[in-house]
Amino acid sequence: MEQWQWTIIANWGGMVISRLIDIVLRTKNNNDNNKIKTSRFIYVGKPIFKGEIKNRQEKYESSKDQVIFKAQYSGKIEYGYFAAEIIPPKNSSFPKDTFHLDDASGNTTSFCETTIKANIENDWNIHNIPSNLGKIHGRNVKTDWFEWKWKIPEYAPKGDYRIIIGL
Repeated sequence: MEQWQWTIIANWGGMVISRLIDIVLRTKNNNDNNKIKTSRFIYVGKPIFKGEIKNRQEKYESSKDQVIFKAQYSGKIEYGYFAAEIIPPKNSSFPKDTFHLDDASGNTTSFCETTIKANIENDWNIHNIPSNLGKIHGRNVKTDWFEWKWKIPEYAPKGDYRIIIGL
């Protein structure tokens, strides 16, 4: 088997999958048993989203490495979930049998399954997943950090990738 490495370039902004409203509550909670908290007290401000690649490295090796994403959110949201959109290098594409592939854009999605109510179908991506499946829901939501992994497909194209982590 041929071995090669490729690089991921992270986009530290965020993509918006669900509608975001500008009411936020900032709280500190380290209880891992309940990662999503709501409160009746309101902090008026902008929503706070944080997302990153936890195991960031210069190069990753296909079929061996996994990319670990992590994200956190505070604010008002309806049926939100965390996901990462993986954009392949220019002039390349993922194999057609890649899970969560969007045929129109050529991008694939890595979902944080913990934040989704149902089993995720292999042909779903951020553009066609039903809009009411997210578990992050409420007026004053404050999540702990959520982590999820994306196994790099064996035949992923070689090159620089863009990652958009979002809610």
